[in-house]
Amino acid sequence: MIEIERGETRAGKPEERALRKMLFTLAALCACAITVEASAQAVSVDRKQVSNAAARKMVDACLSFAEKNNILVGVAVVGLDGVLLDFHAMQGGGPTLSETAILKAKTAAHWQRSTKSLEQDVTSQRNQASVWINDFPKAGALPILIDGQVAGAIGVGGASKQEECAQAGIDAVLPKQPQAAQR
Repeated sequence: MIEIERGETRAGKPEERALRKMLFTLAALCACAITVEASAQAVSVDRKQVSNAAARKMVDACLSFAEKNNILVGVAVVGLDGVLLDFHAMQGGGPTLSETAILKAKTAAHWQRSTKSLEQDVTSQRNQASVWINDFPKAGALPILIDGQVAGAIGVGGASKQEECAQAGIDAVLPKQPQAAQR
């Protein structure tokens, strides 16, 4: 049988009880601190997004550029997710103007860079990935940068001056920005 000394209980000596209590309290505080730190981490990301109004202005500016340069184009603006925000094809253009404008815009948004650089990668056989996943790596689309973040893309289908037309659309709405994009 276990003998218990005077002042001692089955839970141990008073000093041991105090130490256990302190260790338990300290462990509980550490657990709370870890929980608070974990819950303080961000649960969302703030991203810039092209508005529908800005998309409309870009399309209109691109169409104005095309009229001044006597070229027929189709123009599409998509958000960062590749969803079509605005589109217009000029009267007299073939069906490929429409389709290629949309495909190029989606591709530029997906890769977050110009489709001209993707086309160069494909033709030089440096990188064929955009073809493998059924994107459309043909020159004529640019990413739209807002505060250094890719916020969408504009694509132009037509016979010539496609990137110049896309840039005119962007420049009409957004001030000049550095070319490096944050992904």
